[in-house]
Amino acid sequence: MHFKKRIIPAVLAVSVLSSGIVTVHPTVEVEAASKHITAQEKKQQEARINKINVLNTMTLQITFNKPLAAEDVDPNNLENIKKQFKFNHSMSIVNVPRLKTGAKSTYIVPVTIQKDSVKYKLSYKGQRVKSFEGTDQKIDFRKTQQVTNDTFEIESFLEDGVTDYANIIEAYRAGRGDLAFELNNRNRDENGKHFDIISSLRDRVVTITGNNGEQFVANYVPFTQAADGRQAPKFRLPAGQTLKPGVTYKVTSKWADIGNRIFTAQYIAPLTLQSAEAIDNKTFQIVLDKDPGMELFAGRSVQLKGEDGSVLQAQYRNSSRKGTVGIFDMTNSTLKPNVKYTVVPLNNWATAGSVFLIGK
Repeated sequence: MHFKKRIIPAVLAVSVLSSGIVTVHPTVEVEAASKHITAQEKKQQEARINKINVLNTMTLQITFNKPLAAEDVDPNNLENIKKQFKFNHSMSIVNVPRLKTGAKSTYIVPVTIQKDSVKYKLSYKGQRVKSFEGTDQKIDFRKTQQVTNDTFEIESFLEDGVTDYANIIEAYRAGRGDLAFELNNRNRDENGKHFDIISSLRDRVVTITGNNGEQFVANYVPFTQAADGRQAPKFRLPAGQTLKPGVTYKVTSKWADIGNRIFTAQYIAPLTLQSAEAIDNKTFQIVLDKDPGMELFAGRSVQLKGEDGSVLQAQYRNSSRKGTVGIFDMTNSTLKPNVKYTVVPLNNWATAGSVFLIGK
């Protein structure tokens, strides 16, 4: 008896039923292979790190082989983006990468404070590890000064060869006006002047020590590092703490080298609220009696006491101040139509007298 040899193509899947009958499923492995190829292609399409430059103790400049995808630089996706950057020595990024103006795929990447001469390793999205050596190089700031009873600032200047990253990244270029400019890969401008870069100050702190023995860790006030055309980030004492008039304070930092780091505190009158007006049931504006000339609304909250007995709270909307006017958003409820609310600044950052608003 002669049997004819049958060849089943490798791409066909087979299953043997209990009856012994062989059933051919020609699409199973084809589909599986297709999915596998798609995953492989996707991995190959991911941006890869070409070069890492250490700019200062809290900033890396990373050049990729192609621009990063929109979701990989979206501030709303920060927690997921952090997971894409795997460092050793407990290092992590602190904010999203920002594309430099004029660059194709070179990004400013803020990181936690490095240690000098430590060998760091970075894997992006599980790819091949890249290495770099840490530095303790700080950023030069010229001076510090008090701005409210619980807040002070440190200031740097372009003429000293220091620029805030807001001036040299694509995401902020349109809003920076004459302050926007380009730096090459060596961070020199068109005239060859080199600039050190202040990257995102999110979660940064400084230490302030008084000659009376007091010492506080002061937190960066978000969205103040490049406001009002100045490079003067604000730092605030812990809630309830104030600078004592007549006490001399010294400001120190692991990431900033401050030239004139000492000031003597004085009493500064709080801001004065002039009026408030509801925009809708979740938002209202507050008007000051005069323009403070700098971002002093940042990080501030108010309480609203309704005639109906309700007590609500609202937070300043970052970067919304225009002159004397700032926008506040409700945080735990909505305004009730026609209810009269008394506006009470929290933590004494302002006085309100008799300032009311009517809910919409």
